[in-house]
Amino acid sequence: MDLSIRRWLCDRYVAVNHIKEMSSGQIAGIAYCIVQDMEAQGFMAFEICTLVEVLELPLSIVWDEISILTQLTAHLLRSLSQRKALKRNEGTWLAYQIAYLQALEQILQQEATLQRPWLDRAMIPVPPQVVNEQTGKLTLKDGKLQSILKNFSPGKLTDTQAKQALSLVADSLLVQQINQAAGAWLVANGAEEPEAKLITNRLVNALPGHLLLVIANNAAPLAQLQKFVRLGNSLPLNIQTSEYSLSGSAYTSVVGDTIDLYREYYRASLLCHLSTPLFMESFALKDIYVPLTGFPVLENQPEGTNDTPMPVDLMAWTQQQLGNLTTIAVIESESGYGKTTFCELWAAQVARELYPNWMPVLINLRNITYGQTLAETLNSALAENLSIDLQSWLDQDYPRCLLILDGFDELPSGGKSQQAKRIFAQQLLNLLTEGRHKIILTSRLNGVGEMIPELLANSKRIVIRPLEVDELRQWFQHWTKVQSLSTAQSFFTFSKQAGLFNVPSKLPELSTLIRQPLMLYILGLLHRDGFLDNKLLQLGANQELYSGAALRWEIHHRLSRCMLGYPHTEGFKTMLLRVGTAHIHRRPEAIANLLAGRQPQELLEDMQAIALQILHSDRHYIHLPHTSAIPNLPSIYFRTSYHRSKESSSTKIEFSHPKLGEYICAQAIVNQLYELTRDFAKHPNYQDTEFTNSFAQKMYQLFGFGILNLELEGLIIAGLQKSHKQNFSFTSLFAILESFWREYCQGGWLNQGIAHQALTYFQNLKNPINVEQINAAVGFNVFILLCAINQVADIPFAPCGNPTNLSEFNPTALIELINKTTVLQPNAFISRTKFLSFAGMNLSKACLRQVILSNLNLQATSFYDADLTDANLSGVNLERANLTGVNLSGANLSNANLQRANLTGANLSNANLSNANLMGVNLNSVNLSQAYLFNTILDEADKEFAAQNGAVLSTKEVVNTTTTTKPTPEPEPSIQEYEDDSVITDAETQIWLVDSPDNVKIEMAEGVPLLPTDLYNTSSYAKS
Repeated sequence: MDLSIRRWLCDRYVAVNHIKEMSSGQIAGIAYCIVQDMEAQGFMAFEICTLVEVLELPLSIVWDEISILTQLTAHLLRSLSQRKALKRNEGTWLAYQIAYLQALEQILQQEATLQRPWLDRAMIPVPPQVVNEQTGKLTLKDGKLQSILKNFSPGKLTDTQAKQALSLVADSLLVQQINQAAGAWLVANGAEEPEAKLITNRLVNALPGHLLLVIANNAAPLAQLQKFVRLGNSLPLNIQTSEYSLSGSAYTSVVGDTIDLYREYYRASLLCHLSTPLFMESFALKDIYVPLTGFPVLENQPEGTNDTPMPVDLMAWTQQQLGNLTTIAVIESESGYGKTTFCELWAAQVARELYPNWMPVLINLRNITYGQTLAETLNSALAENLSIDLQSWLDQDYPRCLLILDGFDELPSGGKSQQAKRIFAQQLLNLLTEGRHKIILTSRLNGVGEMIPELLANSKRIVIRPLEVDELRQWFQHWTKVQSLSTAQSFFTFSKQAGLFNVPSKLPELSTLIRQPLMLYILGLLHRDGFLDNKLLQLGANQELYSGAALRWEIHHRLSRCMLGYPHTEGFKTMLLRVGTAHIHRRPEAIANLLAGRQPQELLEDMQAIALQILHSDRHYIHLPHTSAIPNLPSIYFRTSYHRSKESSSTKIEFSHPKLGEYICAQAIVNQLYELTRDFAKHPNYQDTEFTNSFAQKMYQLFGFGILNLELEGLIIAGLQKSHKQNFSFTSLFAILESFWREYCQGGWLNQGIAHQALTYFQNLKNPINVEQINAAVGFNVFILLCAINQVADIPFAPCGNPTNLSEFNPTALIELINKTTVLQPNAFISRTKFLSFAGMNLSKACLRQVILSNLNLQATSFYDADLTDANLSGVNLERANLTGVNLSGANLSNANLQRANLTGANLSNANLSNANLMGVNLNSVNLSQAYLFNTILDEADKEFAAQNGAVLSTKEVVNTTTTTKPTPEPEPSIQEYEDDSVITDAETQIWLVDSPDNVKIEMAEGVPLLPTDLYNTSSYAKS
């Protein structure tokens, strides 16, 4: 005869549901009584089989009782240990039951959040009275399940098996047997077998974390189990720091006298997080994760060398960095390459294997709120329910903290441009100088250097490598396990036949995407559900402008249709949706749960509204009051969590991944632009003042949040291109945006208070942006879109207006925009526009003195009669540009391409044209006085003409000129002579006297006056 807790409660008329209202002390009292009865009947700890009691019940009852039964079992463990010390196998038996039930409850909550169809089949309501009266009869009648459960009651666990269970966990015999029972229970409750297996795997991923929680909360009764979960606070006093490895290889099993429960709870949370499902899948990301490799960035590499380092295992590289406390380890890649996943898995591994030598602290930097100290700032991103005091951890010498700071490029602005970020970076450097803790940063490529260059001097960097053959092979093997062999083979064959694994590939865009972990999964998902076909391959072969963005738009468009239950583009498939995971998310019941009575288009509109709020918040997430109507959102796009405090409660909504969120944002912006175009057609020429003000308000709300990033710009243009093929006109949109731009340049919208009205909207979303920044962002974003439409639709664009129309023309419009954008960040314009094309643009008679336009594409651009005095145009492409009458005096045109440019009447005096290409240029009417043509590409006739007209073709000529003009000997020149510009002194020509022509540096020509020494002093950034 075995012990049944539920039967014991029923015999004493104690309903399990009523225990929910009891205090912990009252529950402990019930456990005490149960233990007394156990002693009277001669029962042992192995007679307690709470897990069996739960797994023989239907889900509808388990849902209400699992938490109480778990708590009661924990109290039984404590009560038993108070009477007699538990043996290791007894403690292991009870600890595993509690841990497994906790993990099962966590999994069930995750499944409920995802609204799984199998839960609908399992949750058949049972009246409470029936539950109380028929406790022993409401069991599942599944023969396979009952057969498995018989092996657990009463329990049998030898000390050797207990040690194996504690050491191996998932691979132990005990856990495998429990998994078998849990899988059978899931199937008996309506889950399909493949689905049940994946759910069980997720449960096991979190089991070490729950086991740690159980042992930490019962440290004294389970003292023999502590060493298996590295439970402790410090090394023994007799062990010196030098005797243990920084990586934890010499860990000792001896535990300190005290246990920091908050630290153990946080460790456990890192491990429990591994059960989180991948978007809406039944499996976790850990189940398909492939170890990443990367290229370490070489330090002090000599110029001209092309030594590429060998790729190394990313995990091994980061672990190696633990031995160097004088630098910050920086992991770089573009979005979607697996930085965040790596951080989560590595933090969990450190928590399980390297503690207490290292205490991992994983911080998602997008979630921080800037505080007075570094600890206060980082603490703001940690879960409130963990009650962590990070400052106390940082103040201790042991255990050392491993700060894993994910997403440095996603740091919130703080409302003071770069200032808050710079203070945060300085706080990191201050912590680094203490030499006690290790800092790991992740960021997009070059993100740290562009934002805070000072950090690079104290860093070791590695760039994640795209997936190669070995990694792809591993991924497809994992895909076989979480899908099916036929599904994985079909996807592999399709990709191979399309040449996506070839280097180089005929489909370079798709070949690049399939080597990114996130996009590889999305392509696998589309192929699994029949949305990856030859039409998409044809789109991938397109090499036109924005073709990459068009491909990504189509992929995301198909993904959204797939998730929302739309039919395939060629109609419904005639095949039957068979049992398994391949089509589980497209079944009618799954779609019905997601839509919750809405039409797909209504859900899309809800998604777009939320996405725009997140974008406009500039915080990557929003908090909605708990009283708000929160729409049911697809988990592949959004992550929702509930936050409670003493003052209020709210729902936090964030994108499940930034790249997926960007598509929804782009889709929302495209739809808004489409609506504005349609509305504008009813009110042409700005005749209706009320409408124009309303239109301007919408534009300021839509684009005043900050700068459109490159990915978002591309997706918007791709979405507009797709609309253009239907019932949308680029010409109409361009006309609207251009009219808005003209009024913006004249200050019309600002004068009408439109920016101030938008400020309230952004403040409600907690965006710390100010009026000046809103105005700058709107103008810059509209300019970006006008430039993009100019390229894709070949519509002429003159940023400064038509010089012949004086009421429209504003020669300083562009340079004023550049100056305005400095309130967003000091080098905002050049950092963002380097990805734009200005080809074919009309900048005739524009005033662009001292402007920085280096490395831009200005092919065929018209600078007719423009003023580019002292401008920095190094590296620009001016091929076939119209430079008639342009003033380029003192401009930096080094490394510029001016092939076949029209320079009729141009002034190039004192301009730096070193290494520029002037082939095919007519120099007959060009002022070349003192123009520097070192290593400039010219034909011999033009070189001779340039030399005759005052150009300097080599440093030798400069030295000769200096020698002939230098008086020998003469008294010190008078003040009047210094004031005479025609006199060339030693001080003025010293920079010309260099060792070799290859190292010529001309300060004036290199554009030093164009940019202040302090990049964050914007007063001299650009002057008109």
